[in-house]
Amino acid sequence: MSYEELLEYLDIESAEEFIYFEAMADLIESDEYFEQELLYRLFDGADNASVSEILHDWFEELFNGLPDDSGEIFSLLQQINMCLEGLIMNAEDEGELRRFTDEFCRFRNWFSIESDVELLPEAGGEPRHQCLRDAVTTARIEKLDGEKFRYNFEDALEYELDSYTMSFADLVASEDEYNDGTIVFDEGDSEYGGNLAYDEDDTLN
Repeated sequence: MSYEELLEYLDIESAEEFIYFEAMADLIESDEYFEQELLYRLFDGADNASVSEILHDWFEELFNGLPDDSGEIFSLLQQINMCLEGLIMNAEDEGELRRFTDEFCRFRNWFSIESDVELLPEAGGEPRHQCLRDAVTTARIEKLDGEKFRYNFEDALEYELDSYTMSFADLVASEDEYNDGTIVFDEGDSEYGGNLAYDEDDTLN
C-alpha cells in the first residue's frame, strides 16, 4: 500500500485532515496491513493535538463497548490510552514521534490481531477465541439481545508498557484536574468492577 492509498483508505486527502473519529477507528480496527513508515508519515503530517483528541474519543467508545465485569482489561486499556496520548502530545522531534508510532503499531497489532479472549457461551457449548477487537464487537451485539457470553480476558492481559512509555501516562493524568495519576479499582469501584491497581510508582498490584 502506498501513502496515497492509505489516505484514500482513510477517506482523507492529506494528513492535515486526520481529525476524524472514523479515520482513527479505520486505522486501528482494520485487517489491512499498514507499513509502519506510512503511519509515521501520516502522524508526521497531522496535528498532534488532533491525533490525541480522536485517539481519546476512540478509547472512550471502546470503554463503552466493553462487557460488564471487565475491570482488569479496562484498567490496562485506560493505561495504554494515557500512554499513547502522552506520547503524541509530547512528540516534539522525529525520535519521539517514531516512539509514538512504534507504540501505536504495537497496540494496533495486539488489539486487532494478537490478543486472545476466550468467550464462553452462557447457553453451553464450545468456547470461542477472538482477538480483543472482535470480542468487543461481540459484546456490543450481546447488549442488543445477541447471544450471551462470559468473557475471559486473562490471556489478553499480556501487554507490557515500558517505564519510558508509562511516564507519559503520568503527564496526561497530571493535566486532568480530576485525575492525579493514580488508577485504583477494587470490587464495586466503577461499573466495570475488578481489583487492578496502579500506585504512584506505576507498579501493578
